[in-house]
Amino acid sequence: MANTTPAQRAAEYYPTVSAVIVHGKKVLLRRDEQHYTWLSPSTHIGVDETPLDALLRLVKLETGLREQNLTDLPTYQDNIALERDETEGTTQTMPFDVDIHREGRGNHFHVDSSYIFISNTDELTPEADKPPELRWFDAEELGDLVLTTKITMSRALYALNHHTKNDPSA
Repeated sequence: MANTTPAQRAAEYYPTVSAVIVHGKKVLLRRDEQHYTWLSPSTHIGVDETPLDALLRLVKLETGLREQNLTDLPTYQDNIALERDETEGTTQTMPFDVDIHREGRGNHFHVDSSYIFISNTDELTPEADKPPELRWFDAEELGDLVLTTKITMSRALYALNHHTKNDPSA
């Protein structure tokens, strides 16, 4: 804290969560209306939600994919075996990436935890009144994308590679 400015100390950090959804050899992205870039589905985590609850809520709303359509692809599982103090305590899969980035102007930051999901379908039936534009991209198409962020691109390629490594038939 000694090397931070007053403005840095006054920054606001908001927990968010995002999903890299893979089906076969493709990853799902949505067009962000505000920045017109292709991004992974993401949302703020409500005070009454776990990260995965928030993510499943958003994915269902924006894509129509439900929990039974999705399998979490953990990249790290050792925390599941850790003993918990509370008998009702719950453990969730750890995210494969955490990214802290400025959102908008000023001192508003998102602390974004990202998870990989494998979808058993590529059919999308959004429930939102105004759903975002959605599209499945393969690795080659991702390489041709201009309107996206570096973190979106690297997370998508990582998820595709990790899925292929764990399921060679994909």
